[in-house]
Order: sequence, then structure tokens, then C-alpha cells
Amino acid sequence: MSKEYIIDSDENSDYMYNVIKNVINEIGPRPAGSENEKRASEWTEKELEKFCDAVEIEDFYCHPRAFLGFTRVCLGILSITILIFFLTSINQLSKLIFSVTSLGITIFVFYIIYKAFLCYEPILAPIFKKKRSQNVVGTIKPTDEIKNRIIFSSHIDSTIYNKLQYTQHGYLFYIMKGLLSIIIWLIIFIFQLINAILGQDLIVFTIIANILIYIFPGSLLFVVFILGRTKSFIDGVFMTITKLASLIILIDIAFSYSVIIFFLFGVFKSNLTVSSLIFIIYLIPTYILVSFFQNKNGSPGATDNLAGVATCLCIAKVLSEWKEKYRIFFPKNSEIKILICGAEEVGLRGSREFSEKYSKEYNKINTTCVNFDNIQYSEYLQFFTREKTTRTNLDKEIVSDLEKIAKNLNKNYIISQMSTLGGGSDGAGLVMGGLRATTIASLHIPDFLHFYHSTRDNLSMVNRERRPCNDHGTSWKNRNVRCAMENALKISLEYIKLVDEK
Repeated sequence: MSKEYIIDSDENSDYMYNVIKNVINEIGPRPAGSENEKRASEWTEKELEKFCDAVEIEDFYCHPRAFLGFTRVCLGILSITILIFFLTSINQLSKLIFSVTSLGITIFVFYIIYKAFLCYEPILAPIFKKKRSQNVVGTIKPTDEIKNRIIFSSHIDSTIYNKLQYTQHGYLFYIMKGLLSIIIWLIIFIFQLINAILGQDLIVFTIIANILIYIFPGSLLFVVFILGRTKSFIDGVFMTITKLASLIILIDIAFSYSVIIFFLFGVFKSNLTVSSLIFIIYLIPTYILVSFFQNKNGSPGATDNLAGVATCLCIAKVLSEWKEKYRIFFPKNSEIKILICGAEEVGLRGSREFSEKYSKEYNKINTTCVNFDNIQYSEYLQFFTREKTTRTNLDKEIVSDLEKIAKNLNKNYIISQMSTLGGGSDGAGLVMGGLRATTIASLHIPDFLHFYHSTRDNLSMVNRERRPCNDHGTSWKNRNVRCAMENALKISLEYIKLVDEK
């Protein structure tokens, strides 16, 4: 029996590339709850049956449109709130009533955003259509008694890409502008309520509102073109901003200031109502773009997240080969689960469903989870200890083990918190349901908005031929995705050995 096995072989690298190619070419985009997501899960089931002792598809129900659907709901509610605000000038009693109503509704909008995006709770689910998604679970049993369990996970669904993809880096610009504008509206509504209670319009509130409204576009200009070009701001997300995105953002800001100048030198009396009217008009492009945030079409999802799926399937492939020909490497006391989740892009529904279902049973023995997301950049691996958006603490002990392995393999790595820009991953979903987990990624943030959640995340992003791992590529279009997957594969298989030997 041979004692040599090359993990990062041509065969394994080709296998992972072909997983991505086959799913994209044979099935295509896979929005949560769609027929294509189901087909992709069934394809994955058949693939895992070649390598696993048992494979099951576990159905669950979710409301895919509820996750990002909150943007349109909040925009609609806020529009009503602004309309109510302009009714406050009817008389003093109406001013008080409508001011309280506007402020209360705006606070409710913040509550929706907090629950839907920062907690990943399906708060608006009842008003959206229910659909069926599925998790695929493959099981590989050890040779002896089960003392440990390791779950490797990734998600098969791809996002419903949004119209903001056409603005490229404008994606983040308009999200920032939209969220900050709601905060400014909240401040204006508070001022209006105080004016209503006092029975007079305080000029100081008008001055403060005007300052906020006048400097808001300029502050965004500073964030994007000055602060955003440094690594200290979301890891340098605007460092590689495109000419198109720059042009769109500059036109938007120029429009804002043209509106301000028109009113500033016009015959309009300066008060809180006029200030609010200026704000409404120059936010029109943002309202239009955010209202079309969702689309019916899906992203191909090559790196987000078929590269992660390919890594998981290749782990199963290697373990099958170890069991047959290289038993010295095969785990003796560690059961391996390959979890291919559905509905990650709509609030981590699949991973959370799985974890809530099994965490009580699985935690009777040492159970750990390693999730893969955005395996794209070959220069380093990222081990996450926390996800900033969902405020979820991931397992530091698992990260410590991965760090030891990376050092032994002489692989570059970064231990960090997941960027706010990244939203949440199934690592957080597994933790929310009660399991111990971390997420491995390999993402170059300056590349991110060039392809994030767009039709550009396609097969062309994955190099067809293997390249040396020190060839990281020169831009997002030619990164060494194959090597990134190979690195994740090697780390994972060494992690199995480490856990099994403990």
C-alpha cells in the first residue's frame, strides 16, 4: 500500500475546475428556491454518492425574496413617512401628530434593517412567497469508533444579482448613501417633532439640517476617492475603482450640488421643509437604483460559491481514495460530513436549518465545522474569528488549529474578522444554530466589487490551466483560483489528520 499521495495534483485540481464548469454549463445560475438550485443539489448528491457512505437531500422551506426584499419595503415605508412629514404644515395639532408618526415609522424602518440584515432574521417572511430549498449531506464514516465529527460546508445557491452591479463600485456607494440618508431623515424628523412640541420652528434646527444636507454629498466624495483608496477603509475596497464607477458617482454628486445651488440662490425661504425638499430631490437617483435592487436572474456564482463547493467535493474524493489505497491517512475516529447548503444568499437559511436540527445530537461528541466561502485569491487564506455584519463570534480554537497547519505547510494566512462588506457566511449560520464553526475564505477585497454578486462572477474567472501558486494574477480577471482551491483543500485534509490524532 502506497504511503505517498499528492493532494494538490493535476487530477484534483482538474476535478475542482470541472465541478465549477459542469454546474455553470449544465445548470447555470442557482437562486435560492429555484428549479436550478434543486438541480444543482441533485447533481451534487450524485457526485457525493461516488465517495460517501451515505448521502441525503434534506428539504426545508424559506422565503427567498424576504431577505433583500426589505430594501423595497423600507423604501416604500420611508416614502410614505416623507409624505406624512410634509403634511405637518397643515396646523399645529396635525404637525404634532404627523411628526410623531413620521419619527415612529422611521424607527420601525431601522428595526427592519437591523433584524433583516444585521441579525439575518426573516422578519418580513410572511409577506413573501414560500419556496423549497435543500441541503445535501454526505457522510464518510471512520474505520473505528466515532469520537470526533468534522463538517465541511459550502453553499450551492447563487445570488439574485441586482441592478446596482452595472454601477460596479457604485454598488457600495449607493448602499452607504441610502443608509446614511435614513439617519439624516431620522434627525430631521426629531427636529420637526421638537418644533411641533414647542409650537415654533427653531432656526438652529434648520441650520443643522442644512449643514448635514449640504456636506453629505461632499463627505461621500471624500470617502470614495480619498479615504476609500486606503487599506484602512474596508480593506481598500475603492483602491481599484473603475472609470465607469467614478463617472457615475461624480455625476450623482454633481446632481446633488446642482439641486442645492438651485435652491440656495432661489427665492425659497429657508426652513426645515425646504431643506427636506432639497434632500428628497437630490436623493432621487438613489431611490430609483435601490428600488431596483433585486432582479429575477441569478449570478453564475463561480467563486461565490462553486469554488467552495468544488473544494468540499474534492475533500470527499480524496478521502475515498485514501480509504481504498492509502488507508494510513484515512481517519480512524473522525466522522466526516460534507454539507452543501441551500439558500445561503437569502439569510443563511440552509446552514441555520441544518445546525438547529442537529446541534444537540452532534455536540455530544467533539464536532467542528469548517465552512468555505469566496475561495478566489491564491496569495493567502483567511481564517475568520468573527463576522462583523451579523456580529457572530466564530470558533477561535478551530482557527488556532488551522493556523498551526498553515504554518506547517508554509502557506500564507490572515486571521481576521470578516469584513462588513462581506455580509454573512454559513459559518455564522452554523454557529447561530449551535455548532462550533469558522469560515475559510481567500478574497482580495480590492477585487471584490468588480464581480461581487454579478454576472461577472462566471467561469472565465477561474483559470482553465494550472499555474504556479506564486502566480497570483494581475487583476480580478486572471486570479489563480485553482491554487486558492488547492490551498483550501490541503489545509482541510491536514485538519482532518490533526483532529483525528488528538
